[in-house]
Amino acid sequence: MLCYSTASLPDHLSARHIAELLLPTPFRGVEFVVRPEHLRFVGDRSHWLGFRTELEARGLSVRNVQLGFPFLLGPVAHSPGLSSLDPFGRSRRIEAALAAARIAEQLGSPYVTVTTGLPERAGDFAWQEKLFFASLSEIVAKRPKSIKVAIEQEPEHVIHRTDQLLYLCRSFEGEVFSNFDVGHSFVAGEDPAAAVRTLGPYLSNIHLEDIKGRVHRHLMFGDGDIDFRALFSALRDVGYRGDLTPDLYPFKDEPVKALRESAEFLARYAGRFDTQ
Repeated sequence: MLCYSTASLPDHLSARHIAELLLPTPFRGVEFVVRPEHLRFVGDRSHWLGFRTELEARGLSVRNVQLGFPFLLGPVAHSPGLSSLDPFGRSRRIEAALAAARIAEQLGSPYVTVTTGLPERAGDFAWQEKLFFASLSEIVAKRPKSIKVAIEQEPEHVIHRTDQLLYLCRSFEGEVFSNFDVGHSFVAGEDPAAAVRTLGPYLSNIHLEDIKGRVHRHLMFGDGDIDFRALFSALRDVGYRGDLTPDLYPFKDEPVKALRESAEFLARYAGRFDTQ
C-alpha cells in the first residue's frame, strides 16, 4: 500500500485533517508517528477508536505506528534508547515501545516500528547491540500478539546496517521485520538495492527519500544520488508486497507539494508495482 507518514505532515493534525490532505492523492495508508502527548493517554480507547474510525470512514488505514520522533522521552534526541547503557533509561524506552504497540493495536495497525538508540561510550558498541537484543526480546514477549515489531535502521544509531537487521529478523523469525529506510542504507555506505535483496521476506515497510553525497539529509526525489530504478527492480525481484512510505519530514510545512511530488515519483517508478 502507498502510505504517508504523519512526520511528513504539519504537527498535531486531526484524523480529519490528515484525510483532507491524503484523499486527493493515491496514498491510502498512514504511518502514525508517536509523540510525547500520545503516550499520556495510551489507555484512552475511545480516543484511538475515534481516530481510527475517522480515517477508516474515509478509506484510510493506519499501517504502521512508529517511534522515530527524536524527542519522545526528553530534550536529548533519540535518548534514552533501547540500547542505552542506563538501565532506567532503557526501561523507559521499552515501556514507550509497549505503549506504542498498544496504540497500534487500537488503531488496527499491523506493525509497531522501533529505532535502537545512539552509541553512548567508545568501546561499548558491541555491548549496546546486546542490550538492544535484550530490549527487543522483552518487547516481543510483552507486545499484543496481533502486532509485529519492525526495526528502522538509522545511520547514527547502534543498529544501522543490513547485516544487523538480518540477524535480528532471523533471531525472531516471524515476529520481527525490517522497516527499511532506503536513504539511511545509502548514508551507511550500502547499496539499497542489494540490501533489499538480502532482507527479502523480512521487509515490512520501505521508507523512501533521496540522499545526496551520503549525507543524512532527506531530500525530494530526484535531488540526490539514489538509483531508484535499481531499487524498484530489486523490490520486484524479491516479490515485495508491503508498504511504500515517503519519509519527507523536512518538507512537513509544505505537505501539498511534497505529496504531489511523491505521488508523481511513485507513479513513475512504482506505477505497476503490486503492493497490498
